[in-house]
Amino acid sequence: MININTANAQAGQLSSYASQLRNAKNQLTNYKSSLSNNWKSQEVAYITRAIDQVIAQIDNAMKQLNSISTDVKSTAATIKREDDAAAAAARAARAKQQRIQTAQTNYNRAVNECDALYKQRDELQKTLSKSMSASKRANYMKQWDELMKKIQAAEKNRTNCYNALVAARR
Repeated sequence: MININTANAQAGQLSSYASQLRNAKNQLTNYKSSLSNNWKSQEVAYITRAIDQVIAQIDNAMKQLNSISTDVKSTAATIKREDDAAAAAARAARAKQQRIQTAQTNYNRAVNECDALYKQRDELQKTLSKSMSASKRANYMKQWDELMKKIQAAEKNRTNCYNALVAARR
């Protein structure tokens, strides 16, 4: 992972070097002007031409330093955006996996609850198939009605949990 602050600091250092070269160029330009104004001889033409060549080299070096500085900043920013996007995608994947896991757990609980209620229903059905007094049968029928309401609510919950699991997997 790239440290964008370090990259920007290095790019800033390159810009600083370009600035130092700009100062040196300005000093050379001033020296050349002073030389031309204050010294009249054949050698001045050679010296000023040499100074112009050095200034051209300085200009080229400044352009390269500034270009590299811009490239370093741009590349660092691009890499950081890519790293941030990858991190965001990883977080989203973890969050999705957590949603799926939670939905799966809820669905499993709902299925287990239905199974337990079905077992109670089967036991109660066996009991009701035996002969008994009318008052006992009425009591068991009341339990049956309550159990059927619980089963209906549990099945609705199981369906909702299943739908939530399907949605989490999308």
